[in-house]
Amino acid sequence: MSNKDFDIDFDFDEAYGFDDDSDGKQEAYDDNTNPEILSRRSSGGSFDADGDLDDFLNMGSAPQVSQESQAPVEPEEDEWAQDGDFSEAPAQDGSYDQTEEVDYGDPGEYDEGVAEDTVYDEDAQGEYPEEGEEEDAPKKPKKQIKLPKLKMPNFFGKFYDLYFAPVLHKELVEEPMDPDNPRRRRRKTKGQIFKEVYLPPILVCVSLILVLTFVIGSLSNVIDRRRIEKQNQQSQLDASLSQAEQLEAQSQEIVAEAERLAAGYDYDKAIEKLESVGDLTQHPDIASKRAEYETAKSALVEYKDPTLIPNLSFHVLIEDMTRAKADTEFGGSYNKNFVTTGEFSKILNQLYNNGYVLVDFNSFVSAQTDLEGNEKFMVKSIMLPEGKKPVMLTETMVNYFAYMVDGDGDGKADAKGDGFANKLVVDANGDIKAEYIDAAGQTLTGNYDFVPILEDFISQHPDFCYQGARAILAVTGHEGVFGYRCNTAYISSVSQQYYDEQVAGAKTITNALRDKGYTIACYTYKNDAYGKLSAAQIQADLQSWASQVVNVIGQVDTFVFAKQSRLTDYGDGNAAFRAMYTSGFRYFISNDQSPLTEINDTYVRQNRLMVTGENMQHKSSQFSGLFDTNAVLELSTRGSVPTG
Repeated sequence: MSNKDFDIDFDFDEAYGFDDDSDGKQEAYDDNTNPEILSRRSSGGSFDADGDLDDFLNMGSAPQVSQESQAPVEPEEDEWAQDGDFSEAPAQDGSYDQTEEVDYGDPGEYDEGVAEDTVYDEDAQGEYPEEGEEEDAPKKPKKQIKLPKLKMPNFFGKFYDLYFAPVLHKELVEEPMDPDNPRRRRRKTKGQIFKEVYLPPILVCVSLILVLTFVIGSLSNVIDRRRIEKQNQQSQLDASLSQAEQLEAQSQEIVAEAERLAAGYDYDKAIEKLESVGDLTQHPDIASKRAEYETAKSALVEYKDPTLIPNLSFHVLIEDMTRAKADTEFGGSYNKNFVTTGEFSKILNQLYNNGYVLVDFNSFVSAQTDLEGNEKFMVKSIMLPEGKKPVMLTETMVNYFAYMVDGDGDGKADAKGDGFANKLVVDANGDIKAEYIDAAGQTLTGNYDFVPILEDFISQHPDFCYQGARAILAVTGHEGVFGYRCNTAYISSVSQQYYDEQVAGAKTITNALRDKGYTIACYTYKNDAYGKLSAAQIQADLQSWASQVVNVIGQVDTFVFAKQSRLTDYGDGNAAFRAMYTSGFRYFISNDQSPLTEINDTYVRQNRLMVTGENMQHKSSQFSGLFDTNAVLELSTRGSVPTG
């Protein structure tokens, strides 16, 4: 195709996306375009056959390229554009498809694949052929830049073209034209590149981060609020449940205590306890229990003659009869005067089966104080179910004397003892137990004497105990109480520390016994028979009691006569009685073969029935109606019980 054949109607806008109204294109081509040609083009005229097409293109004659030279040739790295050489860069407007290769056409024809905005750099390597040079020289191929086509939604496409395409394809960014050299574009400064290329996406990213932070923070706040609300709701629920559980636990405790009181025939206190929960209409189960107690209370009958209440009296119990009998000095006395732990357990069972209920003085004696401070005693009714009968229990010599438990005489219990417990203790569960050292020297804690056996029996048979009554425990003082050597004589014989420890132990067990309901009584200070002593001797013994024992266990008002003695005269004219009365004693218990209780205005006296090996075997009639001695006695270990 020759210059004369050039079609002036060729549409550059359609072919190359050239927009002659674009400000950027006008700036790029004002100095390189022939006004005459542009005027011809704009007026729709045609080019003269003799017109210089090279003037129009500002390139001169295009060199002839052979057919073979059109094949792509891999250029050397340094043959491409040098510093500032943008002659091979595509048009800035990016209006054509960058993935399509440029068609150079046949030699001698006008190359329609060259964009009209292409600028040739005079300083670039590779000059145009001079006159006389062979036009058939192979032409170096232009650099082809192929970019992948991105297919995405319109919004994201624009966003990508605006912010990320310049970053990813920096080689497409056109430098501004140098005013001193219109054909050479000025290299952009780092600041311009940063502001135009990097700053916008940075701002966008920062904005996105801020937005995301806000969104995440808002979501976190919502989640936290919901979590806190849920926790508060759970806490309220737990509090409600906890309160309900506490109320339920309190109700159960109240019912349990009421049942214990009712089991001991104290229906008035049991009903009072149930009513402490409040409105019984809200507690139908408790209301039903109250009605049950009212019915049981109405069925109680009065025991008509409290003066005939028997008092069964025991010494401390023998755990091992074989060891007791082996004592050459006291073995016969043990067999005659003492009862074993096994025999005592059998007696309790028989008493229970025969309808007996354990009572104490508080069960049937009312003590009132007049305006002058004097006590006055009166009988009060014992209300029991039909067929039930009252009985009292007493244990004496609850000291665990050294001759019973200390075989080597060093002041401490040992395996050479005579088979008795050596002291009362409070175990880890708060229960009262007896400490015992067996023949092998092992220290054991358990039901080895009267008190722990009785407590265990009451726990299994709560209806054996009338309104919390317990037994009477009588102690002497010359060797301490309850197995604790709290006599001051032990200070010099052992040590002050030992004495202090013994006193502390005695006080602990005394408080525990009183809390259970036991009555602590005086058994004289030296285990003497007061019926055979003068008033002065009695006074001296009671002074020792006051100085050695009262400071440990406190004041007591019950006196048990030792060694089967008694007073015959309880009048003010009897100096012996007056000495005992002024010492604070109001209840006097002596021993006899028949039960008798006498309630006077100023004192109460009673007989106790001694339960011993001798009496059970040789005077069994004393216990008729109470228990069967033949079923109780352990003759296999006792052998023949001595008499006299």
